[in-house]
Amino acid sequence: MFSLSTRLLPAALLAWCLLPEPSCATPVFLENVSESGGWYDCNKKTKWTWGDGSILARPSGYYSSDNPFDNQLCWAAAASNVLQWWQDTRSDLPPTTPNGKSSTYDNMPEACQLRIYQAITTSWSNKGGSVEQAWNWWFNGDTLPDVFFPTESVIQGASAHEGGYWKELKLNYVDPNPGDGIPGDSPLFGFYSFWNGDDKNGVYSILRQSINNNWGTTLTIGKDGRGHAITMWGYDMDPDGNLIVYLTDSDDYSVGMFRQKVLLDKENNIYLTSVDGEDDVYDNTYADVGLTGCQLGEIQSFKAPLGDLVIPEPSAAVLSFCGLFLSLCHRRRTV
Repeated sequence: MFSLSTRLLPAALLAWCLLPEPSCATPVFLENVSESGGWYDCNKKTKWTWGDGSILARPSGYYSSDNPFDNQLCWAAAASNVLQWWQDTRSDLPPTTPNGKSSTYDNMPEACQLRIYQAITTSWSNKGGSVEQAWNWWFNGDTLPDVFFPTESVIQGASAHEGGYWKELKLNYVDPNPGDGIPGDSPLFGFYSFWNGDDKNGVYSILRQSINNNWGTTLTIGKDGRGHAITMWGYDMDPDGNLIVYLTDSDDYSVGMFRQKVLLDKENNIYLTSVDGEDDVYDNTYADVGLTGCQLGEIQSFKAPLGDLVIPEPSAAVLSFCGLFLSLCHRRRTV
C-alpha cells in the first residue's frame, strides 16, 4: 500500500517541465536501460504464485528471515528498483552498502530479488509508506516529516540496517520554514500530485521530463489514483499521439517490463490502460469513460547525480543482473 498527500513541485520546476517537446519515434529510457535490460522488477513474495499455489510449492527462500511478510511494501519495492539502478552507475559504492542480488536470489529469483529490498523490508514494518521516506533513509539515515510524506510503516528497533549509506553526498531534506504547511526542498527527490488543472500536454511533459532528466521515476496509481507504487523506466508515443510508458510492478505476478497508454478524460482524470494487442495488467473498470485500467495520481523523481558507470548498448545488462531476469520475463506484448 502507498499513502498519498497533496504535494506540489516548486513552481519553477513545474514550469520548466511544461516546456514543449518533440514527439519521439523510438522509446526513450533512463540511462543504462533498454527493453532488454538495465531495469529492475523487484516483486513481493506475497504477490507470486509457485507451482500449484500451495504452501508446499514455495521455495525455502520464502521463509528466510531476510524476506519478511511484505504484502504492503510496494513502496519499498519501487524505491529499491530505483536505488539499485542508481547504484549500478556508481564506481564509488561503499563496500558495506547493500547492493545487487538478494541473499535468496538463487533459490527464489522471482521475488525479493534485491538486497536493497531485503535491507528496507527487514528495517521497516509491513505497513503503507512512501518511496521518498525509503530513499531518504537509504541516503541520510533519518526520516522525513510525516505530515508531508505520510507513512504508517516505521523503522524497527532491532533492525540490522541503519541506512545513511550515502551521507557523504549531503543530499538532505531542508525545510526553511517549519510549520508553514509547505514541504521543504530536497536535492534527492521531487514529487508532484496531478490534479484536474493538468491538461494532456502538461501531464505528458511532466512524465517525459522525469525520464529525460535521468531521474529514477516512480508513480502512484490505484482505482482512484492512490494506494500503490510502481516504477517507470521510459516512454514512447503511439501513432495517435498518446504517451506510452514502460513500467514494472511488484504486484503483477510477473517479472518483466510492460507498457501502458496514458489517457485523460474530460475532467482530466489520468488513466493507465493496456496498449492495443497487449495483455491487460490493471482491471479496474471505469464505465463512464469506457476504460479498463487504473488511475495515475502522483509522480516521484529521484534526482541524485548519476555516477560514471555507463553501460553501452546493446549489452545493457553487463553491470546489472537484470539480464538474469530475462529467462523469467513474461513479455506481455503480443503484437
